[in-house]
Amino acid sequence: MDSEYRADAERDSAAPEEPFGISPVADSYERKVRRAAWWSASKVAALYAVLGVAWILLSDRLLALLSAGSTFDLLRFGTLKGLAFVLVTATVLLLALRRALLRWHRFEIKARASAELMRTVAETLPDALVVLDADGRIRFANTHARDVLGVKRSQLIGNAFDAPEWTITGADGEAMDSADLPFARVRAQMRPAMDIVHAIQPSGAARKLLSINAAPLVSADGGFAGMVASFRDVTQARREQIIDERSSGVLRALSDFDAFVLEPRTAQETLEYACRSLTERGVCVMAWVGYVRGDADRSVTPVASAGGGRTYLDTLRVTWGSADTGAGPVGQAVRCRKMVVVDDIASAPCFAHWRQFALDHGFSCAFAAPVIGRADAPDFVLCGYHRERRAYADPVQELIAEFSHRLSQALALSQRRFASEVGTQRLRAALHGTISALQRMVEARDPYTFGHEERVARLAVGIADTLGFPPAQRQALDIAAQLHDIGKMSVPAEILSKPTRLTTAEYELIKCHVDAGYHILEHIDFGMPVADILRQHHERLDGSGYPKGLRGEQMLLEARVLAVADVAESMLSHRPYRASLGLDAVRAELLGGSGVRYDADAVNACLRILASADSPFADNAAR
Repeated sequence: MDSEYRADAERDSAAPEEPFGISPVADSYERKVRRAAWWSASKVAALYAVLGVAWILLSDRLLALLSAGSTFDLLRFGTLKGLAFVLVTATVLLLALRRALLRWHRFEIKARASAELMRTVAETLPDALVVLDADGRIRFANTHARDVLGVKRSQLIGNAFDAPEWTITGADGEAMDSADLPFARVRAQMRPAMDIVHAIQPSGAARKLLSINAAPLVSADGGFAGMVASFRDVTQARREQIIDERSSGVLRALSDFDAFVLEPRTAQETLEYACRSLTERGVCVMAWVGYVRGDADRSVTPVASAGGGRTYLDTLRVTWGSADTGAGPVGQAVRCRKMVVVDDIASAPCFAHWRQFALDHGFSCAFAAPVIGRADAPDFVLCGYHRERRAYADPVQELIAEFSHRLSQALALSQRRFASEVGTQRLRAALHGTISALQRMVEARDPYTFGHEERVARLAVGIADTLGFPPAQRQALDIAAQLHDIGKMSVPAEILSKPTRLTTAEYELIKCHVDAGYHILEHIDFGMPVADILRQHHERLDGSGYPKGLRGEQMLLEARVLAVADVAESMLSHRPYRASLGLDAVRAELLGGSGVRYDADAVNACLRILASADSPFADNAAR
């Protein structure tokens, strides 16, 4: 046993002299240890009392037995008895006290060793660490805590967690109720609070964002003894996260915008979508586009906007001249032709003219980016606002500049599309005029068929609509129908205007108008097979037509429709040598040849149109 105590003493001698002294629970445990010490001392005292009483009783009894009827030296024996009592009790006390003191000393050494170990662990942690007592006062703070908070140890130890030396707010900078702070939450709930983000601003130091994890310290009797909290400075990480989020927002807005402008859009639609995509993706809380005017005032007029706080634009007056209203980011962006960012509206001198109104709307940061148009001059300026300061740092700023460049390209594309549409409309008008002129030329040579081509075209287009022709196919059929008899210009006028039936030779000459019409149109690039449709409109499915005797699928679908429309209109119209044959004759001809000479679908569609009460051919069909 002595060797065990000696080894314990040697280990304990190497322990630090200063206890850890950081845990508020130490007080409650110290009281518990003191009670245990009193109990141990009481046991030693009781043992001493029992041994003393037993010694006195036994020694007195022995003395009485020895002295009975003898000359025994009582004085000497009493002295020896006392010395023996002292020797025995001293030995017992020595052993008991030695054991108790060694246990106490060993406990103290282990406590110091544990304290030093905990101190070392606390100092080597990558996070800041503080310990608060039950009153919320800081009892310990490691070096990282002092570094993160940027204050001296004397400003920390003994101070309350909500001391006036620093200001604690929410992550957004808003004031917080004391009940929402980690200490109050942990004390009230007696359970850990994890990943809490607060901002702290010591006097004379920069504001920092802290990520806090806290847990309660429990006393020996199960009560709240304090709190241990670890935290780290996440200001830079949070800033990078915000930048990444906003960068991602701009990239998503760019992707949305690129997809949007693939379809033909007007300039107004493009501007409105640009604002909407920036606000919906969280890049701005409010965005607007201003038109840069070249008037005497050099004004900038809002023409599109999106997001909250748009009442800001109701009384906004911005110019790009040298006046006070042109000193802001909008005027600078127009004059310098580059993006301008205001990191803090509250302190930026250039925003003085609009500062209070902007702050009243909750705006803290702004940008203005020119939208370059013709002659490398800004036609528009794209503006955005955010509720957080420094929201448009790089690379967000670069991405927004790219967005404004894409907007410039989209507007230029919109203008080119508009110009192209105008040109196309003019070409269509010219084509229609040319076709009408050619029709009149044909009708001038064959006055008995006046209006025939126009009526055939209407009927053919009606059949095409019934059959669901796509627009390009419908247009090709329309042009071919309006010009299907243009080849008759090569036929002698006396044959065209002959009031009696034609001879075989004359009919063969008439049949040549199909090839003649084809050769007139074959070199015109309609982008559609107009000449081929015209050439095939007298062909028949069974090969009985002319000029080539085509069969079935050899005929274009448009030509099959035109053949039906031409036959129907010709039979319904008057000729110099006969009156209109009427709808019954038309029905008999088409139904008799349906699927044989004529396309069955085209026949059915044609007869439905002719039977309709609102058909333009109703008058002729009634005859």
